[in-house]
Amino acid sequence: MPRLRPSHLFLFLLSLTRMDPFADSTLVAVSDSNFLNGLSPLNWVRKSGFVASSICGASLKVGFTGTGKVAIQIDTKIIGTKVASRFPILAWSVNQGPLQTHQLKAGEFSIPLVSATANPVIDLYLKGLSPYENRYAGDSPENSVKITGLVLDAGGATRPIPLPDGIWMNIGNSIESGDAAAYASGQGRPPDEAWAASDDGRASYGYLLAEHYGFRESRLAYGGYNWASSLAGVPNLPTLVDNITSTASRLTGGMLVPRPDIVTINLGENGVPKSVDVTNALEKLRSRTGNLTKIIVMIPVSGKARAAVTDAFNAYKTGSQDANIFLVDLGKIAFATADGQHPTAEGHRSIYNAALPAFDKLIPRTTGIRARPFGVGKTPEVRAGFDAAGRISNPSRRISSPELPIR
Repeated sequence: MPRLRPSHLFLFLLSLTRMDPFADSTLVAVSDSNFLNGLSPLNWVRKSGFVASSICGASLKVGFTGTGKVAIQIDTKIIGTKVASRFPILAWSVNQGPLQTHQLKAGEFSIPLVSATANPVIDLYLKGLSPYENRYAGDSPENSVKITGLVLDAGGATRPIPLPDGIWMNIGNSIESGDAAAYASGQGRPPDEAWAASDDGRASYGYLLAEHYGFRESRLAYGGYNWASSLAGVPNLPTLVDNITSTASRLTGGMLVPRPDIVTINLGENGVPKSVDVTNALEKLRSRTGNLTKIIVMIPVSGKARAAVTDAFNAYKTGSQDANIFLVDLGKIAFATADGQHPTAEGHRSIYNAALPAFDKLIPRTTGIRARPFGVGKTPEVRAGFDAAGRISNPSRRISSPELPIR
């Protein structure tokens, strides 16, 4: 066997370096505090080597310094479907610039988000998901986005950025999820293989309301969901309040942490619920948030299940004497739909505009932001209370509570 000369060894090692896609790069782990701080609250499974979410609209916002390049590392091996059009779709902007989109592909492990913008701020969200593959089983369900890290220029790092302090949780079905929102008015119901491409998680009127009032959105909305039934393995609402997936809890010390300030629930579009299913869900939600969270139950914008949801709400309200829960019924409103049921982006904006007068009576706008990462510093949490008219009684607002730890 011929001896390998030192010069040959040097050239061989150099060739390996050139083949390494991460040479001259900084790898950022998902345990990075600014990365964790940028995840939408209560939406992501957090493990030491990855984070994962199967919620359309779940998001990540993070700033960087010392780099013009940012790529996100993805594990697509967990995706169960073999149908390319059913893979999740990501969307992101750089420094509030134009929206970019990318549908994940089998075998993909790194997606460039920006290549030559100094000190960028990336705002990324899950834009589209198929409603049929399982979204609940295991740490990273087969229809989820699993992020394993970030790749930056050598010497690059994350940095803290201001984020809204208050948290607004939207609970709903395909409408609140933004399914078919990317379709044109009258385009029709998306084929089974095309739901992901029809979606826009941030077109949802719930997201628009949270943004309008100055809150950071958290979301529990899935295609086909109802008070006690669902598609894709998602459990009934009392169970879902407690658990992100079958193996990952949302709770710390028996409570949702961070605690949502506002929770909206709009369910009933997919069938008339039993009264006990509604009251059980409201009881569980109140037990996990405490009395300060304002819970707003909405009648489906189509008017479906109006009587059943109203009666169940009144039964809970009377029995619990819960002073911080409200019913919003927008009545008959006009909005554009793709298929007679799912609002287009324009339709969501019509619902949002119709909802503002009712929500203005309940929720003050806030411009509070939080620049400190979750868990940094020891300043105790201060929460705003609401008076009987639904207005903030502590205008100083609050400093955010710790986020869920890595589990």
